[in-house]
Amino acid sequence: MKKFAIFATFAFALGLASMSSAHQPEGQLFTAFQWPDSHIPTLDGNLSEWDIVPEDYHITMEDHWDAAGERDYNFNSLNIKMIVAYNASDDKIYFMSERFDDYYDRNGAEGGAGGDDSWEMHHDGDHAGDDMWVSGEDYPDADERALNMGRRAQTYHTRFPELPGSTGEGGSTWAWFWVSQSTWHDKPEYMDYGFQIDGEINNGEATTYVEFNRVSWDDFLWNDEANSVIHDLVEGEIMGYGWQIVDHGTEDLDSGGENKPRSWYVSGASDAWRTAASATDFLLAPIDPRVDFGAPTAVEEQSWGRIKEGFLQ
Repeated sequence: MKKFAIFATFAFALGLASMSSAHQPEGQLFTAFQWPDSHIPTLDGNLSEWDIVPEDYHITMEDHWDAAGERDYNFNSLNIKMIVAYNASDDKIYFMSERFDDYYDRNGAEGGAGGDDSWEMHHDGDHAGDDMWVSGEDYPDADERALNMGRRAQTYHTRFPELPGSTGEGGSTWAWFWVSQSTWHDKPEYMDYGFQIDGEINNGEATTYVEFNRVSWDDFLWNDEANSVIHDLVEGEIMGYGWQIVDHGTEDLDSGGENKPRSWYVSGASDAWRTAASATDFLLAPIDPRVDFGAPTAVEEQSWGRIKEGFLQ
């Protein structure tokens, strides 16, 4: 069965998954593959390094809902496979996506998600379910409100390739931190990406190959980089992570010829752009003993059955 029920049992047995901070959808627990230090992917858009990741880590279109809660997929318009991973030493989330699209839109035009095909990514390292976007009612003082935008959990319009001059001035356009005034969050030590495309942007069918990494912040201070706190990714813990896939496709043209983007949510919660309470639970998995990374590690020397048995005790 997908998503490793044994990991869920392990996490709950250790008391790592708090019901008070559970994310969406209820009862769903995905797993994030752990890259050992020796096999961290090179971020160049060549996804062959990811071939070793077992299929039960894959997340597909069938794991998504649209904004109306529907699941009427049209694979001739959009089809996608994704994997979430992490490295416990550099404390970075790693992500890959292979995406077929009947029209890959990346022109920085006006519209939803900056007018581009994108992934609106959100992550909540400490699983607290904090709001990413806050209102004037939450923080009447404008400076306090700005400081608390994306402070405890972060949300980015993740778009490829980098397109200078499009929405997101003052920072990266591939990782547009739209709730924040930050101009430094996209430094390579905090996030980076690789992108390749089979086809062309803004010109018919294309398949894109994306991989990126990024840190998650427990305390992101847009005006104080030195005192901002990166979350420590620890094997066995659960973090909140998720996305909205935005698709400006030819299948989405209305009767007037206007392109109306369609959004797909891995959590099924259409307010996931605003609050990390609607992120999805991801267990940070141990090194998977089924994968041959070369020289065996201490974990790999144990049998998979023995590891499972230990989780279930």
